[in-house]
Amino acid sequence: MALGPCILELQERRPELVQDWSKHVASFLDVLYRGQVITAEDVSLIRGENLGQMDQMRKLLDVLYSRGEESSRAFIVALHELEHRTRDLQPKPYSNGNGLSLIPSCHTVPVGTAPHGVGEIGKSVGRTESDVPHPESLQDLFQKHKKILVSQYNLVMDYVGNRGQGQPIQKKYTEITLVQKESFTVKGQHEVTEVGNAFKKLELEGMEHVCEFGTICENLLQLHKDTTLLSGVAGSGKTTVTKRLVQVWASDPHTSKIVFVFTFRELNLIMESKSLEDLLSSHYSHLKSILGQVLSSDPSRILIILDGLDEFSLPLDFEKTPKCTDTTLPQRIGDIVVNLIKGNLLPGSTLLITSRPHAVSKLPEQLVRYFYRILGFSSLQQKEYFRKSCDTPEVSEEIWEYISTQRPLLLMCHIPAFCWIVFTALQENVSLKDGNKNSTTVTEIYCRFLKAIVVFHGDQKAGSHIQSLLKATESLRTLKPLLKDLGALAFKGLVERRFIFDPRDLCRFSLDKSELSKMFLVEILKEDRDFLAYEKSYHFVHTSLQEFFAALYYMLESQTGIDPFSCLKPTLLPAPRRIAAKIQKFFGPRKVFRKRVKEAFYCSHRLQSGHLDLFCRFVSGLLVPRTRHILAGVFHPQRGPCTPSALFLFQFLHKQLENCSLPPERQVNVCHCLYEAQDPRMTERMGEWLSRMSQNQAWHSPRDWSELAFLLQLAHHLDELNLENSGLGVEGLRRLLPVLPFFTTLRLGQNPLGREGAVLMAAVLKSPDCKIERLWMVDTRLGSEGVQMLSEGLAKNSTVTDLRMAINSIGDEGAKCLAEVLKRNKTLKDIRLRDNVITDQGAELFMVALRENTTLEYLWLFDNKMSKEGVKKMKEFAKTREGLDIKVCI
Repeated sequence: MALGPCILELQERRPELVQDWSKHVASFLDVLYRGQVITAEDVSLIRGENLGQMDQMRKLLDVLYSRGEESSRAFIVALHELEHRTRDLQPKPYSNGNGLSLIPSCHTVPVGTAPHGVGEIGKSVGRTESDVPHPESLQDLFQKHKKILVSQYNLVMDYVGNRGQGQPIQKKYTEITLVQKESFTVKGQHEVTEVGNAFKKLELEGMEHVCEFGTICENLLQLHKDTTLLSGVAGSGKTTVTKRLVQVWASDPHTSKIVFVFTFRELNLIMESKSLEDLLSSHYSHLKSILGQVLSSDPSRILIILDGLDEFSLPLDFEKTPKCTDTTLPQRIGDIVVNLIKGNLLPGSTLLITSRPHAVSKLPEQLVRYFYRILGFSSLQQKEYFRKSCDTPEVSEEIWEYISTQRPLLLMCHIPAFCWIVFTALQENVSLKDGNKNSTTVTEIYCRFLKAIVVFHGDQKAGSHIQSLLKATESLRTLKPLLKDLGALAFKGLVERRFIFDPRDLCRFSLDKSELSKMFLVEILKEDRDFLAYEKSYHFVHTSLQEFFAALYYMLESQTGIDPFSCLKPTLLPAPRRIAAKIQKFFGPRKVFRKRVKEAFYCSHRLQSGHLDLFCRFVSGLLVPRTRHILAGVFHPQRGPCTPSALFLFQFLHKQLENCSLPPERQVNVCHCLYEAQDPRMTERMGEWLSRMSQNQAWHSPRDWSELAFLLQLAHHLDELNLENSGLGVEGLRRLLPVLPFFTTLRLGQNPLGREGAVLMAAVLKSPDCKIERLWMVDTRLGSEGVQMLSEGLAKNSTVTDLRMAINSIGDEGAKCLAEVLKRNKTLKDIRLRDNVITDQGAELFMVALRENTTLEYLWLFDNKMSKEGVKKMKEFAKTREGLDIKVCI
C-alpha cells in the first residue's frame, strides 16, 4: 500500500509529536472523536488503564496510521490549528528573568482537505486550550511562584512560634561550617559524637575542604546538573540551607533556574499514585497551566529540592523500580523519587537531597554526583551565635564561659538547634554563678528549656521574672496533663518513626485547641495547593525536643503504673488507669516502674538505627532529683543525690555494659545514659581510665572498652592513644571503632589482634575521617593474611606516614602486599619491619616497588631471613636512592 503524504508526515514527526505535543492528547482525542475520525472504542483503547500522556499519543498515532490518509490528514489539521494558536499566544523564548524557554519546536504543517466533521476542530481546539497563559502573564506567574516560595520558606529566628512575629534571620544569622566530600559513608556512631569528631578532624586537616554557602548556591543554581546530597545531623541546619537557597534564588533576577521544593514529610502523606506533573500541579497550582511546557522545554533549568530523606517512610528500590521517563505517567511516590534520582525523569535537571547521616545508605553512592556535609557550628561560630543572641556582651560571655566548662554541652553545641535550646534555657532562669560544680546534663538543659518556654514565653502577662519563677511550680502543675498529652503524641510518633502530624493526631490527644501545642509545635500551612485534606500539618520545633517530650510522657506514665505503649493502641476497657491500679497492687509500684524503665532500653536495643538513643538518655536523666526539682509541679521533688530508682538504673545500666551481645554503638550510648543519670562512679571511673592509659595497664572486659570509647569522646585534646600491652582483643577493638580514626598516633602493639583485628583496622584506615599518622602494631599476630587485610586499607589511606609492624611473621607474602601498596601510596615515609621472616624474595619485591615510589624515606628490615647476598644487594640499591635510608642486616 502506497503511503500518503499525511501518513508520511506523521511518521517523520512522530518523535517530536510524542515529546512536545503529548500534553494536548486529550484535546486531540476530543476533536477527532467529535469529528467522527475515531470511535469511542478507539478512545477507550488509547486512554487505556493509567497510561501516561506520551503512551496515549503513541497509541493515537498507531490508530491513525491504521485508519489511513484521511484520518491522518484530520489530525494534521487539528495540529496546525493548535500550532497556530499556541504560536500566537506564546512569547518569544523567555531568557530574561527566569531564563526559561517554554516554546516547543514546531514544523510547518501543510493544510489539506478536512474530512467529514472536521469543521469542528478549530472550535474544539480553541475551547480546550483556553488555559494557555497570555504572554503578559507568563513572567507574572514566575514572580508569583517566587513570592510563594519565599513566604513558605521564610527564615525566622522565633522557632517557638507562639509570638507570631519573627525577626528575619539575615540580621542575626551565624554562618555554619560546610565541607565538600568526595564520597559519603554510613556512620555507626551517634550523631552528636560524629559532629564533634568531624570538627576534630577539620582542625587537624585545615580548611581546604570547607566551602561557603555562596559556593553551594552557585553550584546548584548555575553549575551542577546532577544529584547533590547535603548531609547533616538533626538540627545542623539542612533545612535552613535550603531556605537560604530559595531566598537567594528568588532575589536573583538573572537566574536560569526554576525551583520546586518538597519535604519528604509531605510526600509520606501521599498514598495514591500520581504522575510527576500531577504532583507538581497539586503542590504548585499557580503554575498548573504551564507546567507541561516547563517540564518538556529544558529540564536542565529545573532544580528540585527534596528535604529530609531520613523522614521518608516509603521504600526506595533502585533495582526493581520500573523505569519511567514520562512525567505524565502515574506512579507511586517512591517510584517517582527513584526515577528522579536515577535521571529517568527530567534528565539533565538538578536535584538536591538533604538527609541525616544514618539515612544516606538509602541512596546508591554512584547516583550521587556531589556530596556536601554540614558540620554545624565551630567553636568560634558558637561564640558568635551567643553574642548575636544575647542582649548584652556580659550575658553572652557569661553563658559562653559556663558552656565551655561543660564538655557534653560543648560537644552538642556544634549543632545550631541545640545552641538555640541552650540559649533559651540559660538566658533567663538559671544563675551561672551559683558555684555549682556538678556537670550539667543534656536532660537538665531540656528541662530548663521547657520551663523557660512555659514560664517566660507562654504567659505574656506573667510580669517580672521573679513573679514568673514564683508561679513556675503552679504553672507546671496546671499544665501537667497537657504536657503528658503532648508527650504521648511525641512518643507515638517516635515509635512509629513519624515526625509530622495532622490535625486528627492533635485531636486524638486533645491538643487541637491547646495553646501549649503552639509553643512546641510548628504548623505547616501550604497555600495555593490542591491538598485540601492535608492543608495543615505539624511537627516539633526540633526532633530532639520530640524525643524529650516522649521521655517525659514515658516517665510520667510509668510512675503511675500505666503502660506507656498504650498510646499506640485503641483505648481498652476497663480504663487503662484502672488496669494500672490492679497491676501495681499485684506487683507493687516500684517493681512495675522498674519494668517500664527496662522496656524503654530493650526497645532501643532492638532498633539498631539508634533513633531512640537520645530518648533513652532523657529517660535516664529524668530520674535525677536535680532535673525533677527543675520541673517541680510536673514531678514530685525528691531528696538526696541518689534515689532508689536511680540506684536501680545504675545497676541495670552497668549490667548492660557487661552484655557482649550489644553492638559498640549501643554500649557507648549506655555510657551516655549513665552520664545523664549522674552516676557517682563516673568521675571515679574516668580517673581509673586515665591512670591505666598512662601506666599501660591491661583491660579485661568488653565493658572497659565501651567506657573507654565514651571517655575518649568527651576528652579534650587527646591526640595519642597508647594501648600497648593492654589486653586489647578483636572485641575491644570493635568497641573502640567510633573513636579510633580521630587520633594522630595509635599504638596497639603487643595485643592479640590477628587477622580479624587487621580487618577492623583496614576499615578505620579507609574511613574518609581517618587522621592517623603514626600506626604502631608491633607484635600483634598479624601474619601474612593480616597484613594482606591491612594493606587494603593502606592502599586507600592518605594520612599514615609512620608504620611499625615488627615481630608479626608477615613473611614474603606480607612483604608482597606492602610492596604493592608502595607502588601507589605517596604518603608513607617510614616503614619498620624488624623480625618478620622476610627473605631475599621479599627484599627483591621491595626494591621493585621502590623504583616507582619516591616518597619513602626509611625502610628498616633488621633481623629478617635474608642471605648475605640479599643484604648486600639491598645496601647497593639504597645508594641509588638519595633520601632513602634502608636498614638491613643478617
